[in-house]
Amino acid sequence: MESIIVKHLRPTYEPVAVVWSDSIPDDAIQYKTGKFGCILYLFANASRRGKVSGGSRETVVCPGGRAAMGFGVGLDSSEEDFAHYTAIFSKGLQSAFDKSAFQAHLEAAPPKWRDLYAFGERRHCSPELAGEWIRRGLPRYDISQKFVLFKPLSLATAEDNVKAVIFAVNPIELAGLVTLAGSVLPGTDPVQVPQGADCNTLGAFAYAQEESDSPRAVLGMLGVDGREMMQKRFNSDTLTITLTLSLFRLMEKEADNCVLQLPSWKKLVGESGKVNKART
Repeated sequence: MESIIVKHLRPTYEPVAVVWSDSIPDDAIQYKTGKFGCILYLFANASRRGKVSGGSRETVVCPGGRAAMGFGVGLDSSEEDFAHYTAIFSKGLQSAFDKSAFQAHLEAAPPKWRDLYAFGERRHCSPELAGEWIRRGLPRYDISQKFVLFKPLSLATAEDNVKAVIFAVNPIELAGLVTLAGSVLPGTDPVQVPQGADCNTLGAFAYAQEESDSPRAVLGMLGVDGREMMQKRFNSDTLTITLTLSLFRLMEKEADNCVLQLPSWKKLVGESGKVNKART
C-alpha cells in the first residue's frame, strides 16, 4: 500500500497495518500454541524487520495481549482472576485482597516475574481503581476473525481488512503526525493518551476510537514495560501513534498539502536524519 504520509514523513521505521483476517501467511511470525509471548515483539518484527506477524486465540496466551488484539477479555472471567489482576495492575502484594493466596502465586512464579507480583505495575493507586479500569475503561472486543496480523504497510493491499495503522516515531515524526491529525479533526484534542498496558494502544483503544464520532489517534509506549521493549528494539526515544483507518484516510488526503511541506519541517527532518539512525 503506497502512502502519501510515508512519502513526506520519511519515518525511520516501517508503519504497520493492523489487519483482521481468517488466515495467516505460512511464513508469518507467531508464537507456538500455548507459549507465552508479548505482542509488542510481534509488532516490532513487522516494523523493524518488515515481516508479517500475528496471532490467534491459540497462540496469544497473555490475557492483556488477547484483550489488545480483540480476542476477548478474560481479566475478570472469575472473581479470583479479577482480584489477581486488580493487584497486579496496582501495587502487587500490598494491594492483594487475599495476601496469602497472592503470596503463593508470587513464590510459584518464574524468578523474572516475581518483582511484578511483589510490586505490581503501579498503573493504578488502588485495586479498586484497577478494577474500575478492567470493567469500564478497557475497550472490549471479541472479533469473529481468527487472526490479527501486524503487516508492514508497504505489504498491505486493498483486500486486507485493515483496522488501524501504527507508526513508530521519534519526537519530530510525532510532531508532524499530531499536527497533521489535528489539521483534519475538529476541536483541540486529536490524540488519546490512554492508561493501560502498551499493547492495548496498538489495538483495542484504536478499535474503540474508530467507533467514535470523531476518531482520534492513540499514543502509546509510555509504560515501563513498553519502554523496555522499545529501547531494546528501537531507538530509545521511539513512541507509537496508532491511527484508525478512517483517520489515516483523512490524513492521506491532506498529506500533499500540510505541515510536512513547510521549509521548517524539511529542516527538522534533515537534522533528525543526521542523528537518529535506526538500530541494526
